Amino acid sequence: MEEEEEPKEIKVSGNELDSDEVVDGGVKQFIENPQIENVNAGNDIGDEQAGERVHLQGHGIDSVTTVMGEDRFEQVSLKDKEKNIEHVDSTRPSGSDKVQHPFGGNAEDFQHSSGMYSTECNSSPVAAMQHDDHLSYSPGSEGHVGNANMQSASSIGFDSPRYSPVSSPQKPKQKNAMPNMSAELLHLVDSAIMGKPEGMEKLKNIASGVEIFGNGEEMESVSFLIVDSLLATMGGVESFEEDGDNNPPSVMLNSRAAIVSGELIPWLPYVGDSDIVMSPRTRMVRGLLAILRACTRNRAMCSMAGLLGVLLRTAEKIFTVDVGLNGQIRWDGTPLCRCIQYLAGHSLTVSDLQRWFQVITGTLTTIWPSRLMLAMEKAMSEKESMGPVCTFEFDGESSGLLGPAKSGKSSAMSAAAAASALAGEGTAHMPRLFSFLSADNLGIEAYFHAQFLVVEIGIGKGKRSALHFTYAFKPQCWYFIGLEHINKIGVLGNAESEVRLYVDGSLYESRPFEFPRISKPLSFCCIGTNPPPTMAGLQRRRRQCPLFAEMGPVYIFKEPIGQERMARLAARGGDIVPSFGNAAGLPWLATNANVQSKAEESVLLDAEIGGFIHLLYHPSLLSGRFCPDASPSGAAGMLRRPAEVLGQVHVATRMRPVDALWALAYGGPLSLLPLAISNLREDTLEPQEGNFSVSVATTSLAGPIFRIISSAIQHPRNHEEFSRGRGPEVLSKILNYLLQTLSSLDVGKHDGVGDEELVVSVVSLCQSQKINHMLKVQLFTTLLLDLKIWSLCSYGIQKKLLSSLADMIFTESAVMRDANAIQMLLDGCRKCYWTVPEKDSVNTVSVTGATRLVGEVHALVDELLVVIELLVVAASPSLASNDVRCLLGFVVDCPQPGQA
Repeated sequence: MEEEEEPKEIKVSGNELDSDEVVDGGVKQFIENPQIENVNAGNDIGDEQAGERVHLQGHGIDSVTTVMGEDRFEQVSLKDKEKNIEHVDSTRPSGSDKVQHPFGGNAEDFQHSSGMYSTECNSSPVAAMQHDDHLSYSPGSEGHVGNANMQSASSIGFDSPRYSPVSSPQKPKQKNAMPNMSAELLHLVDSAIMGKPEGMEKLKNIASGVEIFGNGEEMESVSFLIVDSLLATMGGVESFEEDGDNNPPSVMLNSRAAIVSGELIPWLPYVGDSDIVMSPRTRMVRGLLAILRACTRNRAMCSMAGLLGVLLRTAEKIFTVDVGLNGQIRWDGTPLCRCIQYLAGHSLTVSDLQRWFQVITGTLTTIWPSRLMLAMEKAMSEKESMGPVCTFEFDGESSGLLGPAKSGKSSAMSAAAAASALAGEGTAHMPRLFSFLSADNLGIEAYFHAQFLVVEIGIGKGKRSALHFTYAFKPQCWYFIGLEHINKIGVLGNAESEVRLYVDGSLYESRPFEFPRISKPLSFCCIGTNPPPTMAGLQRRRRQCPLFAEMGPVYIFKEPIGQERMARLAARGGDIVPSFGNAAGLPWLATNANVQSKAEESVLLDAEIGGFIHLLYHPSLLSGRFCPDASPSGAAGMLRRPAEVLGQVHVATRMRPVDALWALAYGGPLSLLPLAISNLREDTLEPQEGNFSVSVATTSLAGPIFRIISSAIQHPRNHEEFSRGRGPEVLSKILNYLLQTLSSLDVGKHDGVGDEELVVSVVSLCQSQKINHMLKVQLFTTLLLDLKIWSLCSYGIQKKLLSSLADMIFTESAVMRDANAIQMLLDGCRKCYWTVPEKDSVNTVSVTGATRLVGEVHALVDELLVVIELLVVAASPSLASNDVRCLLGFVVDCPQPGQA
């Protein structure tokens, strides 16, 4: 029997091959943006004979075609695997197996369930914390400040599972099972999970020590029992390491338990965190983080349950306690910020975004606003948010889509499929991307083997031929994947057959591959799995290999569509539901030229590929146990060919963070800018400097805010709001205010503002605009080329800015030419760098009136002249007269012989 591995989810968004027809033409499968999440590279190919195993290691593997005989397989689900693998007990001190723990059970059982232990002794976590004061904490209480400078809160977690290369994989250290706790406490936890308010309030009081539970056990002991009970209810956690991937993908059991856990966090004790011991609060948060990172289904369930709003309210309660501590903290809430980041990266509603802003403004004098803003920036650019807003969710157990079979015979197969797939969180059992098989097991399948995609064809008499592609799909990334089989006539007139792999619209690999002639009709067209062994007795000797992944729309073509259309299909993404025929029409309600252009391109693409499409399944159309066919023939009602749901296929719908930012308020991403301002004039609403602590806090948020805006305006609707709100002018005012404020905060320094992060974020913002050329010109004019704004910066910052402008000439020469860069830079030199200043010249160092060294001024002028020289050389001859006129005017007016 084939080796088994831990299940891992592979997210596939898009369209997979599902064809009834068998032709010599070609099979194309396109998967838009598959996101592979944790990929395990230790599987052997399922259908290989003994001794004929192909090992794929690294990225430099050559494509290999192998011919194999069928193995005898049985159906294996991810849950069944837990029963068949052995558990390896961790090494423990002698005699520890009989030591009873105060919680009930022995000490070792508690260590496995709580994850807290010492490397030197076998003591319980409570005993390890007895050197600290026993505190009860509830929101609003003073807590304990003595641990403000505590050690890092990372804990020693469980080891990652180790697999034998020969035998079945060993069972990893068991997840924290339900702790041995009294029936009364267990009932109380259950009542809170069921949504009873009185149960939740009593649980908070017990966790915080306000109420004494039972016979007066230690507060920390009861808190650990509550935490472990909630984690076990959610499905358990194997490792609590923040940055580790030691938790295999698994679907959580109860999202309501996550809500209770989030609400309970502020009431849990937090004293005693160290490198080897976790407090109940830290354990709870890290457990939630591990569950959220495990797979996308968990994040989807928690998002639907409203966990993000709960965690934001929890963060507000905890972080506001640190107000007034001058940068000290009572508890390290970094894992909580990461939970918020992961959930928001999956889906972010407008109400949650507004609450996020409130948490930031309410904790300005602490260290947490900058960390919350960084979490928001990462959520906006989270790779998960790159996928479609609506996806199929395959659970890796028995889920999949079963397309219609072809009743008549066909002598060949001519099919193509395009899918937007989030290549997923696991490749155990060689999960099938698609499986098109006839009744005698002939046909074609595509599956993941480790990080690589394999195309396998049944060639008769129990033999199968496999082609291994060498592209290594990364975990938790969206990809557009396309597979295409093409028959063509060679130079000598002989027929040539090849299979092509497209990744994100680009042709990655093309390999010769003989496609068999199939005389019998296709009996099974499966997406995300292969036919279950119970179906009509097919594959009685082979197990089911379901995909653990997310997948967007699935296109199945009757014949190849070519590389150019493949690239356009990938660029369009998985959100569009195609329209065909007379019902398609032409878009006319576009709000700007970019949207109009994209809509027209989409309609044109639909018109071109409509005649090639055999089947089309979109997740937004799934209803009950069937997904209707959206192909031209299916949408017109000529043929009714819905795909049937196998097992449980959920549809995940999410709201991207950039969409929430657009919907929050007029101006879209400009609504972030008030967070960078400490005070406003009441009469003019002009920004002005506030008190010192608030000004320091707000200016520290400027860098992430500018970076968020730079990524948000790539979104068409945010771009439109930014332009309508006169974004470049507003940013110019804010940037000038920020530099003035930073200069006044650094009164002791006389060399100017040295905030390099702010400069880099502004340069990135100006270069990131790809949609509107005129908007990009305005950004360069108001931000980068206006040297008066940057005159308050230090010599080093200004020199780097001018060097960056020189580098941009090779890529942004057209933008700089349209922005009249030569004249603007010469005017800036006149205002800022003349050693004999004019009346309206600006100070070149700081608001204190200090002067810059003459040598530094000359060096900056030299850098500026390099930029101007490159601009003149890069210009066309027709523009030379204007450039010379600008230079002559500067030379005539310049009072400094050295500069002239």
